[in-house]
Amino acid sequence: MMIFGYRLYELSGNTDRLIRRLAGSYISYSRLKRKGERATVRVAAEDCGRFEHLCKRLNITAVPRKTSRTAALFHTMFSRKGFAVGVLVCMVLGVYLSNRAARFEILCDDSEISSGIMNVLKEEGIGTGTFIPSIDLVKTERALKQRVEGISWAGITRKGNTLIIDVVETQGSTERRSENYPSNLVACEDGVIESIEIQNGQVRIPAGSGVTRGDIIVSGEIITKTSKWIDAKEHIDTKITYARSRGKVLGTFTRRLTFTQEQSAQTLMLSPNTQTKRYFTFFDVQLPLFVTAPEGTYKTEESDSVIKLFGLDLPLGIKTVTVTPYKYGTKELSSKQALKLAHEKEENYRKNLLGKYELKNVKLSESNANGKAVVTAEYTLYGELCREVSFFVPKSEMRKTYRSYTSADDPRAS
Repeated sequence: MMIFGYRLYELSGNTDRLIRRLAGSYISYSRLKRKGERATVRVAAEDCGRFEHLCKRLNITAVPRKTSRTAALFHTMFSRKGFAVGVLVCMVLGVYLSNRAARFEILCDDSEISSGIMNVLKEEGIGTGTFIPSIDLVKTERALKQRVEGISWAGITRKGNTLIIDVVETQGSTERRSENYPSNLVACEDGVIESIEIQNGQVRIPAGSGVTRGDIIVSGEIITKTSKWIDAKEHIDTKITYARSRGKVLGTFTRRLTFTQEQSAQTLMLSPNTQTKRYFTFFDVQLPLFVTAPEGTYKTEESDSVIKLFGLDLPLGIKTVTVTPYKYGTKELSSKQALKLAHEKEENYRKNLLGKYELKNVKLSESNANGKAVVTAEYTLYGELCREVSFFVPKSEMRKTYRSYTSADDPRAS
């Protein structure tokens, strides 16, 4: 294989002996052409020295006629010691820098969690320039899970000289604390209950009944009564316990909404005069490659290109930012255009916010007056009819959960 190119030789003399010797040697050659006492052959650049020595021993004249560009390039490189040393230093430097942390990518949208992760990494001695093979990833992941509030799992992976931190967020602390409180299932719509599936709690309004918003359908205050007769008198023991209501209440309800679109609308107007700004990045440092900064309000789109050396990512690169100026202006719409936008709002609402319900029927009406287009929608829906509402029980009430009445004195007796 001629990895480093080849050199073309013109041979004169007894080439038969040379051909026999080449067949049993480790010299790489190709395109051997012979005509009488003369011949031409291509020899791999790395074997030229041995080939010329063999020709000299066999009294054959070997005159180099052509050298490939690849062979000439490598000959120039390795004949100059300074250049060869520079290439070697660059290779070593590339391997070294590719093992130094240059960027941290946190897969989380919460700025507080991201800030907490960076603080924990700093406390663990991990930052820009840290030698990546020396990082104990398992220990660091455990530290993130224990010391960053709001995450239940953390994982760290490496991509070149970038550390990617992926996390799974937990529910907010307020929601976690609320699980310790009793709760009711309260109607969130005006409708008719069609089915109730309860795992915990006491049903106050049965299936088939109509409810209005705010009615307690399933109560977390569970009342149980036992009756016994003593001395010919009925005694009713009432026991009150508290629980977190759990279950599903499904029903049919109607929701009426109005979607309005002004004919004089404020719209975002993008300028066609976009600008491109570039930064030279070195680890976390960004050096602007421009003189004047953009002014006014604008939108930006960013892209990064990392410099590579022998396939390894270096902590050097160019960051390109496309800047598009914009402003808000008034755009006059026709009545048909305004009505079309109002219908689009209704369609987006139906698509994005009513997906969890079964849409049984929809009635639409439209009007256009006073510079406004109005679309009124009346949806008949089937789905979840309640929401969970927690309540607090004082300790004094908890101590009064057991009471005993006679049938005449019991205020709860019907």
